[in-house]
Amino acid sequence: MKNAAYPLYPARELTDLRQLLEQKALACPDEPAFRYMVGRKAMVERTYGQFYQDVRALGTFLLKHYTVGRKIALISENSYHWLVAYFAIVTTGNVAVLISKDSTDAEAATLVFQSDAEIVVTSEACESAARFCKAKYGRKRRYYSLSHMNKWLAAGYKALDKGKKHYDRVTVDPDALSCIFFTSGSTGFSKGVMISQRNMTSDITGMLQLFDPTGSTMSVLPFTHAFGLVVGLMVPFFCNMPVFICSSLSNFMREIPLAKPTILVLVPLFVETFSKTIWRTAEKQGQAKTLRRGMTASDALLRLGIDRRRKLFDSVHSKFGGQLHTMICGGAPLDPRFVKEFRSLGVDLINGYGITECSPVLSANRNHHNLAGSVGMPMPNIELKIVDPDDKGRGEVAVKGPNVMLGYYHDPEATGEVIDSEGWFHTGDLGYLNEEGFLFITGRKKSVIILSNGENVSPEEIEQYVERIDEVQEVVVYADENAITAEVYPDPETGLNRKELVRRIQKQIDKLNASLPSYKHIQRLKIRDKEFEKTSTRKIKRYKATAKQAEPEEPAPTADPAAPALEPEE
Repeated sequence: MKNAAYPLYPARELTDLRQLLEQKALACPDEPAFRYMVGRKAMVERTYGQFYQDVRALGTFLLKHYTVGRKIALISENSYHWLVAYFAIVTTGNVAVLISKDSTDAEAATLVFQSDAEIVVTSEACESAARFCKAKYGRKRRYYSLSHMNKWLAAGYKALDKGKKHYDRVTVDPDALSCIFFTSGSTGFSKGVMISQRNMTSDITGMLQLFDPTGSTMSVLPFTHAFGLVVGLMVPFFCNMPVFICSSLSNFMREIPLAKPTILVLVPLFVETFSKTIWRTAEKQGQAKTLRRGMTASDALLRLGIDRRRKLFDSVHSKFGGQLHTMICGGAPLDPRFVKEFRSLGVDLINGYGITECSPVLSANRNHHNLAGSVGMPMPNIELKIVDPDDKGRGEVAVKGPNVMLGYYHDPEATGEVIDSEGWFHTGDLGYLNEEGFLFITGRKKSVIILSNGENVSPEEIEQYVERIDEVQEVVVYADENAITAEVYPDPETGLNRKELVRRIQKQIDKLNASLPSYKHIQRLKIRDKEFEKTSTRKIKRYKATAKQAEPEEPAPTADPAAPALEPEE
């Protein structure tokens, strides 16, 4: 199909997450909803009907124990039990507080305190966070492990068998607080983002007017972040796409041939890693030139309307399960060269843009109408504008719509700083719209480097250039005493000594400087020995990389109300 504008897909009605579960259980009860591995050999499959009944059973158990209107923290890796717990919490009038498994024990305890969570549920792998929280903030909170899930479900099913209707009597308020996400913390202290079920469902239905996903997917991104939960999990669930729940990042390449996804939802770091792995493998096998020629031939055939990509690059596709045709990418800037590269290999790379405070998607490229370098078209059910544009039309991106958050938890001052009196949410991202309506993001307002000569420089733009250097794995650009500085973590696979690494990287930076305006020249190169510290969505914590900002302080503990006991019935 030609890359051109075409009508929106029909809007699909969805108001809350209980409706989502009930619709699927009624329409396709026996179709697979989730697959996951237990150990290395046993794959488990749960249908839409089974999942709904598991959520209903756990919800019944919660309600029997008077667990209503409570804030319940979930600290765990992705798992089927995590999903059952999450949906049972939010469909029974409780609030899910989502805390990353990668948080330190101190960070997790701070977020539990900050959110007023009264119940803390962890996986076995994260139980040290619960112990730390109990030691720091006292014993009035209740702490439970997902390892007891089967007992809770058994108790819930027993109550259902006795005709208990606790779960069925609940009415969900789609506009009430349902979930607290935490901002990724890439620029400082994390804030609690209050999201309603209408926020999320409006984002799902808006996305599906732009993009029509089919097939199956593999869930890799953490469910504790809006991109991983809403785009990576809820959208496929709504579209009857079986979701394979990856057990861990370390098992990703081992499990993907079993998952055989047609679509992956990823952040740019995955795409960059895939690209480097493909080229490094080709070079080791002496096939790099052959691969380049194949890609040139593939592009030429595509221009003639002939698609031979899967046949030409079968060895590449087999590494990803053999059926992958689309990668949806968001969460951080994506170098447009990867869009072209993966298209040549037979995988469409669809870039989008979002922010946690908007549940999270604001714009996306479409299946058959996309533009490399852009983050696509704004969703049709929101308003988007550029605030205070300069002479090139570039300014801050602001949005208004049903997906905009309720506000920051217990922080009306911060909420007032980003949501104005007319309801416009100011994203803090800089960008512009082209004549066709495609949105381009050029950087973060807070990270713009303002030089002494008055020139403004977007560090993200320069980072994108530096990342193309073969020997560079990660880079952060910032101003150090008014000099643009590139701090680089080299690719550890190069096998080169430090002196040679510096020489090669500096040589490429000199070439880069020759192609840039003088005010954008990189004047200093710093080499680091360790990777940059990252958030759980694999974004570099920029405020820690630049290192001149003080560490955020943890709030002091105070007394909190007792929470109810949550013990399974015998």
